[in-house]
Amino acid sequence: MSLITSLDRPASRVQSSADSPEPEHAIIEWLLHDDQVMRECFRHAVAILKTALGTAYSAVILLDAEHQHYRAEAGLILDIIPRGRSLADYVVRQQDVFVVEDARQDARYAQCQLVSAAPFIRFYAAIPLRVPGGEVVGVLCAMDPQPATLDAAQRDLLVHLRAMIENDLALRTATAIDPLTQLFNRRFMLESIQRKWQEAPVGQTLVAVMVDIDYFKQYNDTYGHPAGDDCLRKVAAVIQAVADQHHLIAGRLGGEEFGLLASGMPAKAVHQALEALRRGIQDLDIEHRRSSFGRVTVSIGAAVVGPGVSSRDSFSTADQALYQAKAQGRNQVVMG
Repeated sequence: MSLITSLDRPASRVQSSADSPEPEHAIIEWLLHDDQVMRECFRHAVAILKTALGTAYSAVILLDAEHQHYRAEAGLILDIIPRGRSLADYVVRQQDVFVVEDARQDARYAQCQLVSAAPFIRFYAAIPLRVPGGEVVGVLCAMDPQPATLDAAQRDLLVHLRAMIENDLALRTATAIDPLTQLFNRRFMLESIQRKWQEAPVGQTLVAVMVDIDYFKQYNDTYGHPAGDDCLRKVAAVIQAVADQHHLIAGRLGGEEFGLLASGMPAKAVHQALEALRRGIQDLDIEHRRSSFGRVTVSIGAAVVGPGVSSRDSFSTADQALYQAKAQGRNQVVMG
């Protein structure tokens, strides 16, 4: 078990979800808040698109399950809007360039917020953006309050700009992911934690969490390293599922140790989520003959902190809670 000693930069975990167009919360959080390289890529792409198509506006839009977020825009500044009232929600349902020549002439788009309210969009051309595994995270689009058409060369431009963005996404995510577990790697996990800490609103509580697989060295010694790697992958999948459900940041800190960060959640809700995580891993029912539980389990330590406490101190407290969970018999959650 190792104590976190360095906390300072962004994060991303990319797990392919080819059967579903829904973006994972962790990816959206990273793209919305953390990555300067992708921010610059988006900014240049929208500037090129606006100039080349001659439209009034262009943007990179990110979509989570409920909302449309503007990550980069040229010609306009707009607030977050509900996904159900966004034109972008139509784009991500298909693979290729999506064009609305005059939104006022099609009843399907009458309730879209950009059509029914300022800037009263009529022309809209867009293409979906995907992370390397094929999961849709948003769209690149051009918009104008006047009707227009899109010719073959302009369609090709959208395709090439998408390729540029997706290539940069592939390069960036390759440096952010732990290849074994597909969680954030240590560096990007700690960078995201630090950024989240800095951006937390005044008065908001944060919860630092440490997770450690019980008797993992003995598991490797008994079943071999290939089985150990498979165990890590299965445990990580449960951790990420819980993180996605509760909007937590999750990553592998090294070996059999994982970290999570929750923001704005009541302590009781955090405890329930961590209990669900503990039970989920126990319910994997992975045999472990050298564990007193007969199966793979985890011990979890968490620290609920308020303003003025550093991320380093908070994770030190979480590490102490983890030590207490192990000292009390393991396979349990301790809130420090």
